[in-house]
Amino acid sequence: MKHYSMRSHLTITFAIMAMIPILILGSFQVSQIIHITQESNQNQRQTTYRLGDAVQDYMYYHRNAVETLAATITASDATFRTRESLTLKLQSLQENLAGFTGIYVVDQNGIIKATHTAANASLIGADVKERDYTKRVQTAQKTIISSLFRGPESLNESAVAIAVPVYKGNRQADGFVLAVLELAPIKELVTKYDYGKEAYPVVLDHAGKPIYHPNAALTESMADLSQEPVAVDARAQRQGEGTYQLSTSTHKELITYKTIPEIDWIVWVSKSKAAVNAAFIESLRITILLLVFTLILTVLLGSFLAKRLNGTIHALVGYTQRLAGGTFAKPDNKVVPQGSPLELQLLADHFFRMAEQIKENQGALLQLNSELENRVEERTQRLQDEHATLNAVLESMSDAIVLIDVKHNVVYANHRMAEIFAIPMSELGAMNEAALFERIALLLPERQDELQMLTAEPRVQGAFTVKSEHGKERFMMVSAFQVAREGRVFGRGYVWRDMTKEHEIDALKNDLISLASHEFKTPITSIRGGVETLLRVDAQWEESFKQELLEGIHEDIGRIQDLIDEWLDISKIESGAMRINPQPLRLEAVVESAKRRLPQQANYEHTQFEVHLEGGIPLVYADKLRMEQVLVNLFTNAVRYNVQHPIIRITAKADERYVHLEVQDNGIGISAEHADKIFDRFYRVDVSSSRQTGGTGLGLAICKGIMQAHGGEIRVASKLGEGSTFILSIPRFQGKES
Repeated sequence: MKHYSMRSHLTITFAIMAMIPILILGSFQVSQIIHITQESNQNQRQTTYRLGDAVQDYMYYHRNAVETLAATITASDATFRTRESLTLKLQSLQENLAGFTGIYVVDQNGIIKATHTAANASLIGADVKERDYTKRVQTAQKTIISSLFRGPESLNESAVAIAVPVYKGNRQADGFVLAVLELAPIKELVTKYDYGKEAYPVVLDHAGKPIYHPNAALTESMADLSQEPVAVDARAQRQGEGTYQLSTSTHKELITYKTIPEIDWIVWVSKSKAAVNAAFIESLRITILLLVFTLILTVLLGSFLAKRLNGTIHALVGYTQRLAGGTFAKPDNKVVPQGSPLELQLLADHFFRMAEQIKENQGALLQLNSELENRVEERTQRLQDEHATLNAVLESMSDAIVLIDVKHNVVYANHRMAEIFAIPMSELGAMNEAALFERIALLLPERQDELQMLTAEPRVQGAFTVKSEHGKERFMMVSAFQVAREGRVFGRGYVWRDMTKEHEIDALKNDLISLASHEFKTPITSIRGGVETLLRVDAQWEESFKQELLEGIHEDIGRIQDLIDEWLDISKIESGAMRINPQPLRLEAVVESAKRRLPQQANYEHTQFEVHLEGGIPLVYADKLRMEQVLVNLFTNAVRYNVQHPIIRITAKADERYVHLEVQDNGIGISAEHADKIFDRFYRVDVSSSRQTGGTGLGLAICKGIMQAHGGEIRVASKLGEGSTFILSIPRFQGKES
């Protein structure tokens, strides 16, 4: 009965031991399937966001081209707004940028007065004032993108249009440029991505009409999908995901969506919910079947082995008890019954030899233990010295370093690592690898999933943007490497290098190139038009007209020269090459000289200056031309960003180190969210406003660089709609005043 109980116990033990790895394997497989499903959903979200960015970029390039054309027409006078001249400009846009089915100029009454090709000449004189885009652009007086429509101007095909207002003198509306976009390039752009099995994309315009839908009939009929649940959620939440039942589908679908704010379009990627869950259900079914089969097989095999080994194990237990009592006699033949497995007989022999060897080795172990303690002490001291040297080298490096052991725990991190990621050293040393990367991911505004790639390969590099606790961005280059020696892996290491300065230099280069292509285009186009007009041999121009053209060319050349001077100044500031020649100056003289340097257009002639500089204001120690440059920039902005009669008040006060010059205006003011950013290069508060008034976004950045080169500073106090006050802190002259 006792043997039978032990046999049952062994059988159950074998079954349990076999079930444990099966359960672990099944749990791991289910976990993997869940992870793959989550990763698939993440990939769907990323694909949706990339689709939104691609559509946004496509529309941005075409909108920017149409806006540039409208700006060119606005900049030209009535002489160059004839149908022939407008046709040439429209043809130039059609030839340089694909994707337009028609480009037209519409007057203020909604009548088409010019088209890009003679093939569409029949549309000249057509009335489009009842079109949705005509009403919207005349009401908003800014660039609009129409909803889906069909008409003769779109060759009777479904299309969308870009409408940009055109102005004449004194900012009076003079119609708009209408550019009709083909849907085929947008379809090609949308369908080039791999969305996976049973997945498809959808693009809706601001009115909920399908710009692209796999069901082409919906686009052709311009169906209204604005009341679809996913469209309602996208309008409310901008981006996200969820499970929806669409009116165009017979089953529920997993949909990730995003709203493109610049054009108010919605993109989403939809996948069948059944396809998402199919792999998980199939894997779970196979795992359960495998578990049941393995359990039955293990019970049968365990019962057979327990029956055979039960008697032999009892004999070996009795022998080991005698060994534990100190009896090292050689076992007789009855210890292991006949018919027992050969392995058990060998085990009994090894037990006897082991007992004899224990006696012989006890003395040797005591001696070796003493020698080993001495060697360990020497080795420990040497390792401590090497560790101190290595730690000093790593702490002196400017790069952040962290080492991870094979158990994925942080074993070392230098103080630079703690400083960059704002993690206390005590907390950093107690982290594991996953917690460290979660903490780092909180400082990354984007591309958090790419952090996982660093642990996938023995050696890999990546670039990330890290936000500090003060909101400042750092551009980091990280290198991951495997710590190994002679084929043995000890863990992984990560080196984070701060590449912010190099990134800023590269960004400055790209900004300058982008700005040059935009800012040079209008004056060069105007210069070219004026020169071509003067070079015509088939016409005789009056001298007054020639003088007007030459003055316009001279003004545009001056504008280009000003742009070049600004770029040279910002380059000097960025490279630290800004040089000043300080000398004792009186503020009254600097202010008067700056006023004389202002342009003489009518806007500046009617500017009212109120200068209140007391006689006790001390001399400043500054570069006269550079200080005048700062004041001219502030005066110009005070007039440029003003919707009423400009009034500029200038006051000053002094302390022991600085003279604080205040320049106050009654302009449109600056909101608090922009006040800290206006001194950044290329930053402009309102893009549409800056295009109407001119400007590169470098003026205040140059002012800041000039003030810093003097050892002073510039700051602003402003409220939206109440004007602005710029305070210049200029070092005062510390010598004797004469």
